[in-house]
Amino acid sequence: MAVSIPLSVRVPQDDFEWLSALTVDGATTPSDKLRAIIQSHRRELEGTASYEAALGWLRQRVQPLAQEVASYEHRSGDRSEAIAAAMEWVPQLMALLVSSHVPALVENDGEPRQLEELVLQKSAALLGALLRLGIGAPPPTYSPDAIDRHVFPLGRLIDAVRVARG
Repeated sequence: MAVSIPLSVRVPQDDFEWLSALTVDGATTPSDKLRAIIQSHRRELEGTASYEAALGWLRQRVQPLAQEVASYEHRSGDRSEAIAAAMEWVPQLMALLVSSHVPALVENDGEPRQLEELVLQKSAALLGALLRLGIGAPPPTYSPDAIDRHVFPLGRLIDAVRVARG
């Protein structure tokens, strides 16, 4: 077990009030909350060391939303594959960006190309998931016209790219 070192700090009253009102799982006192905040920030910083660590950290950040969405969908009987796709692919894309290190990109000529390939791969996966939502009727979204408003214009853009690329 790590040795605990006493630490005394002075904070402005508004920061203390914010800390006191903050809800942190398993932490009740200001000291408990500060320890939890330090641990969380440390995990965040260490999370940028690798794609897997960054992905885990980002998924933790999205988890409260995922639980709220699941609860809403359970109560309402609605389902949004658009939100599900975003919660799946956006953290993967962000983890890739967060874990990429600028010095490695500058020093190694192949790194920028590899990063670009992976960014395009994950972005295309999200785009593909969104485009597939337009195949079924009715679309698996909360709003029946969401696909018409947002995804169909992408189809026209893809057609324009095909024409331009010949």
